[in-house]
Amino acid sequence: MMALFHLITLFFLSAVVHTLAENIISIDCGTTGSYVDSNNVTWVGDKGFVTTGEPMKIPDMVTKPTNTLRYFPTGQTNCYTNIQVTKDQKTLVRTKFYYENYDGKFAPPSFDVVYDGKHRDSVEITESLLNDGETLYFSEVIFAPANETISVCLLRTSPSDNPFISSIEVYSLDAGMYADLGPNEGFILRERDAYGAKETISYPLDPYGRIWLPLGAETSLTLTDLSTSAPSIDITGVSNKPPEIVMSKALSGDGLILSDLALPLTGPPVYLALYFSEPQSLSRTQRRSFNVFLDNTQVGSRPIVPVFGKATQVVLRDVVATSASQIVFQSTSDSDLPPIINGLELYSISDSSRDSGGGGGGGGKDDSGGSGGAKPRANNVVEGGTKNNGGDKKKNKLPLILGVTFASAFAILASTFGAIFLKKRKNAKPQSNTIPTTSAGHGIGTRMSPLFGQQFASDTNDSHVVQDETHSHE
Repeated sequence: MMALFHLITLFFLSAVVHTLAENIISIDCGTTGSYVDSNNVTWVGDKGFVTTGEPMKIPDMVTKPTNTLRYFPTGQTNCYTNIQVTKDQKTLVRTKFYYENYDGKFAPPSFDVVYDGKHRDSVEITESLLNDGETLYFSEVIFAPANETISVCLLRTSPSDNPFISSIEVYSLDAGMYADLGPNEGFILRERDAYGAKETISYPLDPYGRIWLPLGAETSLTLTDLSTSAPSIDITGVSNKPPEIVMSKALSGDGLILSDLALPLTGPPVYLALYFSEPQSLSRTQRRSFNVFLDNTQVGSRPIVPVFGKATQVVLRDVVATSASQIVFQSTSDSDLPPIINGLELYSISDSSRDSGGGGGGGGKDDSGGSGGAKPRANNVVEGGTKNNGGDKKKNKLPLILGVTFASAFAILASTFGAIFLKKRKNAKPQSNTIPTTSAGHGIGTRMSPLFGQQFASDTNDSHVVQDETHSHE
């Protein structure tokens, strides 16, 4: 009996440690004390992490942690330090920025954020998005810390702009995830999409804290949203562990192309991960098979044949891509069903041993495009906050997808000299277990990708072999 007691005790303690390891810490900037939100995440104030800057409470805002921030009116570089992490364990760090004209200037600032003195990203809050109302930006990086603490520094890039920050979140990842991440590298998020989804997916549906924005076919006449008929989806053969809920939806269409990627004109080397799962139980006479290309480089070493009830992952890295790049899906000659996609992650690769723009105290921007410092576009943006009127909806500025077959695309091009770009805003219903959502289309698609941070939903206190390929392009 005593042995059983110890076994139960050890199981309980390991479960606690595992839970703590997933969400290491969440810091509500500009406040004190602690609280537990509707996702059962414990937030702490920023006392003990920062010694500079001024706290600010946003008027008429009650939603935590977006109702407070810390801004820095002085100093070239201001840092949060002593943020506890697990040494050498892959870690996701996300910073959020909710401006809402807190300073009364109607002039959203631009500045840089540097993670652990190595991985640099640019925060560019645009006036047009500000005018749309409540807009929350975020930046995110995955890396393996060299020490047991890390820093997050804000760098002034314009004398007239004061850096600020709303929150910092830190999640630990399993050892096998993002296996291509080098010891000196950081993966800086450019976009992460859940195709066919209707709402943002995040913690706790994704226990690793990732935010998946929904992309659907609402704006396309030729793309189709699909839902799996499988009772469950096996993701054990996929090293990056996309949530099962992401794999349960898909976007499908002939001649599918994803464009308008959230990358700068001067392209950095990227890490691209694509996820697939066949949503239908196909008959013996049906086959879905296709190749995927990032511009002229094939993603994966062979055609993709999604498996019903199982997940497939293909990865490509070290290929230079820009905002003009396209992800092209081409059916094989023996396929009688159109291509599909369930999920996508796109990162720029920061290498601290190669890049010079990282350090925690540096001056100007790193415009090399090789790491952080690449200027993201309006995609890592979550719109919405909760004011004291009780409203808690957040509107997402969704990526755009146009669906057409290659033949029809040619006809349209000939007659209209271009594709028709449809823009549509979609309300995301905040849920305690979801964050950003996105929609996708079917056919040739054009979409706006995450800005520099990403879009959030709600922060309210509220019989085949699975492919798991990595294609490294030297």
